[in-house]
Amino acid sequence: MLRIKRIYELPKEEDGFRILIDESWPKGLSKEEAKVDLWLREIAPTKNLGKWPEDDRAHFNEFETKYHDQLQKKNTLIKLIRDTEKEKGTVTFLYSTIKSIKRLQF
Repeated sequence: MLRIKRIYELPKEEDGFRILIDESWPKGLSKEEAKVDLWLREIAPTKNLGKWPEDDRAHFNEFETKYHDQLQKKNTLIKLIRDTEKEKGTVTFLYSTIKSIKRLQF
């Protein structure tokens, strides 16, 4: 099972394996507090996509399409995530910068 949640939410046991998918470390959060198992900065949206307004619904579909295209080029990382999901059961993607990323599906 793949889940996604904001990194500032408290870690829970049901999160399973926790992967931070942001390019930079979240402000004001220690590594101990974050309980991150893996930091995959390479899977974060490029800077151009990451700077889109967080609540701009009008442009979200374009963002989603472009980010999906970027992910297609990162097959090795996708395979790593899928293999981890098979091994651990649940993988939770953690983000801090883009609220709209909650709607993305791999």
